[in-house]
Amino acid sequence: VRWSAAKGVGRLAAKLQTEFVDQILDSILERNLSDVSTGEDAWHGGCLAVAELARRELIESSRVDDLVPVVRIGLEYDIRRGYTSVGTNVRDAAAYVCWALARTQSRDKMASALQTLAPVLMTTACYDT
Repeated sequence: VRWSAAKGVGRLAAKLQTEFVDQILDSILERNLSDVSTGEDAWHGGCLAVAELARRELIESSRVDDLVPVVRIGLEYDIRRGYTSVGTNVRDAAAYVCWALARTQSRDKMASALQTLAPVLMTTACYDT
């Protein structure tokens, strides 16, 4: 359901002007991705929505620096619940954001983001089960 909703947000945003897409992105960042305590479902849906916006080339290159800290938290998301932990879906969605940004943003703009995200992405890719 969250992925379908994220795709719907992306389709809707594709029909809007750039300033409205920025408002959608701000809303996602504020409501879903502002704090780890919002819960894994909010983080999963928020990362999927951001990834869909990025995949559709709707995120301005000036906003990439705003996304880097959020994506890093998503790649490291791991919450203990009893004897288990949750967050695999959030880490996968954050990796999807990385993939979408890498495909749609210029190499120059992604260079500074890669300095922060590459080590975390490699750790997630190697040790996440």
